[in-house]
Amino acid sequence: MGITPAEIGSMAFRRPRPGTSGYHEDQVDAFLQDVAGELQRLEAENRALSDRLAPDDLAERVRRAELDCLRAEEHARALRAELDKAKNATIKLDNPHMLELAQRNADEHVAEARREADALVEQASTRAGQLVSDAQLRASTIVADARHAHAEAISGIEAQRAAMLDEIGDLAAQIERQRAAVSGDIAARLSEFTA
Repeated sequence: MGITPAEIGSMAFRRPRPGTSGYHEDQVDAFLQDVAGELQRLEAENRALSDRLAPDDLAERVRRAELDCLRAEEHARALRAELDKAKNATIKLDNPHMLELAQRNADEHVAEARREADALVEQASTRAGQLVSDAQLRASTIVADARHAHAEAISGIEAQRAAMLDEIGDLAAQIERQRAAVSGDIAARLSEFTA
């Protein structure tokens, strides 16, 4: 059983009989508002996810529109051929009224086919432009995010390099102190042996 946010929001409960226990009306109303709000959010999220899937369908619709356009043009050519055939037959019959009627009918069919084809092409072009614009926006966002991540990584590496250079300097100083201490100790012991 489906339930809508409007149904949740308009739900009314009976008040408890006097002297009996029941739910606190304000709490029930507040809970219903929370549930309705969450349901609206979920519906919006569902619509957004459905819209995301639409570009896959759009490519198919553009392909179908192009096929419809080709069919309409083919139909227009067939009508034009039929008109030419009707003209020839009418000329043979020498009936100018019939020729005029056939010409008008064929022109109307051709014009209608062109209008339909133009409308389909315009719709496909508009939607394709939207898809390109969306793709460019997504691409620029991805590039900006990648540049930001790269800058952060470089900054982190430079900080690590500086810390390592400091540590190398500290170790070199410590080695120098220990070398001096060992040299002094060796010199002192040598002087004890030679004395």
